[in-house]
Amino acid sequence: MNIREFIHEYFNMSRYIALGTLDGILAVMGITIAAAGVASAGGVATPNYAIGLTGLSGGIALAMSNAFGSFIGERAEETRTMRELEHKMMLDEGKLEDTVIHSQAKKRVHMSMFTHGFSSFIGSFVPVLPFLLIGDRTTAIITTVTLCFVALVLLGVYLGKVSRSSLLRTSVEIMAIGVAISVVSFLIGGSHG
Repeated sequence: MNIREFIHEYFNMSRYIALGTLDGILAVMGITIAAAGVASAGGVATPNYAIGLTGLSGGIALAMSNAFGSFIGERAEETRTMRELEHKMMLDEGKLEDTVIHSQAKKRVHMSMFTHGFSSFIGSFVPVLPFLLIGDRTTAIITTVTLCFVALVLLGVYLGKVSRSSLLRTSVEIMAIGVAISVVSFLIGGSHG
């Protein structure tokens, strides 16, 4: 598979791009905001880069979890589909192994694994970067929230285009989820101290 085919296959996995990116942005935003709140409330001079690294470690764990979760889930689905096809074709179980059908199923499993994990990893950088680059805590938090909401709007537009539904409605739904997670994370992080 050349790079052009790979990119085409990647964007054909739009549900995993959406799930991964949304997970990366929102989960890591929650981790980062909560960590910033705990660090600020605790009275200890925790540098912003340490908060950023905390978020990034959560993003890496999330990306790996999503990648392997997709691998296991998609493999189970593809195996079930292959067994059903073998049954309909009155073939013994496993007769479709090492066929073009099996090869295509493996390709879909591996692409879902890569797409979900990579999208989660890339999404996790959105809330982390301000803490890695900005020294002032308040500025880092405001920048993180702003970047996350811009990214969520762009994700909403992307999903609206993919699903051919309202771009505004999809963006507003995703933004509402982001607001809810931000508030919960802030309340949890700020309640320490």
